[in-house]
Amino acid sequence: MVCNNSVNIFLIGLMSSMKTDIRTTNADQQQLMSFAYVFSVTILVLFALASNILSADTFFRAQIRSTSVGFHLLLYSCCSISVFLLLEFRLIQLLDSLNYESFFSICNVITPTSSILARICLWMNGLIGLQRAFQSFELGFLRNQIRSRVTGNMLVVVVSICVSIMHVPELISRRTLPDPVAAGKFVCQIRYSEELLILNTIFSFIHVFLPVSLNMLANCLILASISRRKANIHGTTYWSQWIRQFHRHAHLFISPTLTT
Repeated sequence: MVCNNSVNIFLIGLMSSMKTDIRTTNADQQQLMSFAYVFSVTILVLFALASNILSADTFFRAQIRSTSVGFHLLLYSCCSISVFLLLEFRLIQLLDSLNYESFFSICNVITPTSSILARICLWMNGLIGLQRAFQSFELGFLRNQIRSRVTGNMLVVVVSICVSIMHVPELISRRTLPDPVAAGKFVCQIRYSEELLILNTIFSFIHVFLPVSLNMLANCLILASISRRKANIHGTTYWSQWIRQFHRHAHLFISPTLTT
């Protein structure tokens, strides 16, 4: 099989990369490599589930979830739990005994759903940061709108619809095909046309760049709010306080930077 930009097994992501790595390894090492991959992913999933379940339990408290930020934090945790459960479920791909129907379900339903939920999480993360930043300012009516549960629900619906629509090129390009290396087995490929490949690349860039930019903007707004108050209290210049607060809160920029 010749891999190119429009037919590439690695476009599918982590699981197909693992599966290809296992199948191209010596037969006597395949079981050991399968165990290593399954063990590593399962440990990662267990830690992530524990973290998100504890977070969801905290955010589920009435006082927190009554605000739009609290609601988004709860949704973010629940969405993350679903993503990691689907990631663990996708390990079934590594079984060689799967029939066509089972593999088709994983390739065309479970994997796209996991991808959509993961990107919704990215957007929720950016929106949470921006809401926290706006709430640090005295914005009057706009502040009340930001804190509104109705506004929060509308944002969730809009983001979910937009992310799902932007995954349409991927959904219509997925194929479950016979494995060219191993007879009687299957692979999951994304066969993009040239136009859809360009469109999907643009969408993928948007899904990463815009949420990260929202987080960066939110952090700058938070620093601006703190600096303005400190400058008024201590009678110093705004920019000297901004630089001081930036050094003190530089850790806020680590997470968005690592996301890129």
